[in-house]
Amino acid sequence: HKVLLQLTSDDPEIHKSAISHIHNIIKAFDQIDIELVTHGKGIGLLLKGSALESKLQKLPEKGVKLLVCKNALEANNLSESDVLAFCQVIPSAVAHLIVRQSEGWSYLRETL
Repeated sequence: HKVLLQLTSDDPEIHKSAISHIHNIIKAFDQIDIELVTHGKGIGLLLKGSALESKLQKLPEKGVKLLVCKNALEANNLSESDVLAFCQVIPSAVAHLIVRQSEGWSYLRETL
């Protein structure tokens, strides 16, 4: 199984919910690829100084990819150096979502 979680909100409750969903997905499957794709206001979760950094830091150890949209960084006058070290910057979150869905990945949008 392969799943994409899209995060576009700056709401701390949605951020906590996304992390909880990821843990629940990991528990439910023996083998799964997970990518959390952030763009728009959602990039704040993966920036240095994030209130949830300690919880996020454990996710890549479990194989979860934490992705930040470069377009969103640039739109907010931020650079890759503003992103948490264990996260990956991708050129375009929207393009990434399109490609992954065409590859058969399941898609979830993070909301409350």
